[in-house]
Amino acid sequence: MRGAVSGVCIVTTDGPHGRYGLTVSSMTSVSVEPPMLLVCINRNNVAHDAIVANRRFAINMLAVHQQQLAARFAGSNEHGPAYEFDHGDWSDTDSGLPQLTNSAAIFECELDMAISAGTHSILIGQVETACGRDIAPLAYSNREYGLPVGLEAANTLFMGTKNVLEATPL
Repeated sequence: MRGAVSGVCIVTTDGPHGRYGLTVSSMTSVSVEPPMLLVCINRNNVAHDAIVANRRFAINMLAVHQQQLAARFAGSNEHGPAYEFDHGDWSDTDSGLPQLTNSAAIFECELDMAISAGTHSILIGQVETACGRDIAPLAYSNREYGLPVGLEAANTLFMGTKNVLEATPL
């Protein structure tokens, strides 16, 4: 799976059961009507129980300039303890969930259901508000952060004048 490309998000919650945030690379759309998203979170992570108990969470889709925040909220020792909101430009949504003010997008969700799957829970949230910005999202693949690039830009960056699609048979 490390070769798969995914977006990078920090899922946050706040309420009677605590204020937490953790980095995930497993977020996807479930439904347009009603609008629903899912995230997969390890049940051993302390943020998991807080999200389930608080029943509300925000998905902050990170922008390309926020890779250090991704590492911090992943609990990487070299970047300090996880769950600390002392780095980044944080504010609260109207309902009190932590949001990154300069992320690529923010989805505020109410927990609809939690499904146990192996070591993780699939948390499905109904989207109550969504805000997108014209900022390139952060990508992750093969244990490296990256920038999503369209095919035209890829032709210029990686192949010079040779077309990527011609050089790489599908």
